[in-house]
Amino acid sequence: CWCAAPTGAATLHRNIVLTGKDLKVGDIFDGAGKYGDKIVGRAPEPGQRYTLEPKWLAYVARSYNISWQPLSADDRTIVERASHMVSEEEIRAKILHALKTELPTLDRYSMAFDNKVTKFHLPTDVAPTLAVKRMDHDRISNRFFAVLVAPKDEPGAHRFTISGKLYRMVDIPVVTRRIRKGDIIEKADVQTITMRADKLGPSVLMTVDELIGKSPKRTLIEHRPIRTGDVREPILVKRRSLVTMIYQTRFMRISARGIAKQNGAIGDTIRVENSGSKKIVAGVVTAPGEITITLSQPIAMK
Repeated sequence: CWCAAPTGAATLHRNIVLTGKDLKVGDIFDGAGKYGDKIVGRAPEPGQRYTLEPKWLAYVARSYNISWQPLSADDRTIVERASHMVSEEEIRAKILHALKTELPTLDRYSMAFDNKVTKFHLPTDVAPTLAVKRMDHDRISNRFFAVLVAPKDEPGAHRFTISGKLYRMVDIPVVTRRIRKGDIIEKADVQTITMRADKLGPSVLMTVDELIGKSPKRTLIEHRPIRTGDVREPILVKRRSLVTMIYQTRFMRISARGIAKQNGAIGDTIRVENSGSKKIVAGVVTAPGEITITLSQPIAMK
């Protein structure tokens, strides 16, 4: 059983933050007296922590005649090591800077680490700056292996190794809302997002101008890549609708009424029936409700 602490007992420090490499009796107990500087353990690595259990704490107290006993199983102490932290953003920046001469000037890249590193911790007596000591880069796979050190070019420098892969990033246009088949995509419906190039697949539209004014062949989902086969020019002539037929020759231009036999967008060649003669001819959609038929011979006038 746990016994009551005697009168005048030393006080346990439940949370200890060390700056050096050693754990001393005085770090654990307030009132350790002449034994305060005795080393009883190693500090954790910078930024790390461990727990001192009641039985071990009681053993240290007995060993150095310190008047302390645990009152319960909860009498534990957390020991952590103070550190300077180098953020993941700085690590990425250092690696990209080291690879600057090997990458196309205008390209942008994201980075994935193999060991899921998020930050590095350095002792408080070391400046929180890293230098790239070694960099290996495969231009085909874009994989890299780097050795970073702190401080730079000093004996006993802290070394970190890290590997990963670079991914080229590109801007692509997407719609901001669901656009249904037959609707016209307007400027307000489009925004640009950044994605990994290897995630896009073939035939993805890369510029806003390739979307504005187009019409979906099927419903477009917001914020997803759009392929060339997903959109087309808007339908300007609908099947069975009344249209103006423009007969065009080198010398004259006349018009007639007709009925479209097919849907058509600007530039499409479709069949149309002349309402007067009932003759079916092929013409090009040149405007909403307008079909132009180009003739190589003059039109006979009666």
